[in-house]
Amino acid sequence: MKTEKSFNPRRILCPVDLSDLSTLALKYAAVGARAFEAELTVLHAIHFELPPYFTRAQSDQFMRQLKEARRAARSHLAARVGRTLGDAARRIAVRYAVVERQPADAILEAVEKGGQELVVMGTHGRTAASRFLLGSVTENVVRHAQIPVFVVRQKQHEFIDPNHPEALPKLERILCPVNYTDAARSSLAQAASLAQRFNATLTVLHTVEPGERQSVARATSELCSWIPKTVATQCAIQPLVRRGHAAEQIIKFVRDAKQDLIVLGAQPRRRLPSVFFGETTDLVLRHAPVPVLISPGPA
Repeated sequence: MKTEKSFNPRRILCPVDLSDLSTLALKYAAVGARAFEAELTVLHAIHFELPPYFTRAQSDQFMRQLKEARRAARSHLAARVGRTLGDAARRIAVRYAVVERQPADAILEAVEKGGQELVVMGTHGRTAASRFLLGSVTENVVRHAQIPVFVVRQKQHEFIDPNHPEALPKLERILCPVNYTDAARSSLAQAASLAQRFNATLTVLHTVEPGERQSVARATSELCSWIPKTVATQCAIQPLVRRGHAAEQIIKFVRDAKQDLIVLGAQPRRRLPSVFFGETTDLVLRHAPVPVLISPGPA
């Protein structure tokens, strides 16, 4: 069995659209940059399409104006980050990038070409029965990025003080749901690394789905055997087995046990590109009352 890498991102990417939600994501990203001594890149994407009726002269003039706007946007972005983070902005290495692309494309390109190791971003989520999807930009990034993506929403239980992003996080309880896949093994290694760094308790949850005849005692024994010894020696581990639908049990446990973070592995489905993640991942991302760290499994 190969050894999974510990979670220690040295380059963090935080896309912002200057909304309140991206401001919250920025605060988490700053806390992460300080905790991991990482470089933080703050990315803002602007996208304009020239009307088809523009003449060549009009197009050239528009592009000159856009170039000036991009320069002004970078200055505005740096000022906004300074106001948002306060002292925290001076304690970490921050880079700024303003690009002219569709936001999701800009983020994925920055991940691929910039050597980023973690994306921190927000999502509004969508709960309408007609479309069980996240916000379109976050959805595209989560589905296609080959690095972990940390997703936050407003009105969540927060393990940082959003009013003081220079403070260290109080990350005390981490939940890692597992289903014995390669993606789950990878996410467990990352969760254990985080638990060790922040001296947190790690609960490893396996759900016995409806229709499965396996007893809870048998499932618990199997779970304990599956957890690598290297993980068990890193931090305080609490194996837990519950019956029911996985997403429901994950969300219920998080609320009841006041967890701070979910670390969830997501296995890509090559034959179903429009359903990149399973139902459990989608439901947890939409309804979790805490931030979620999505760890992509092997392709």
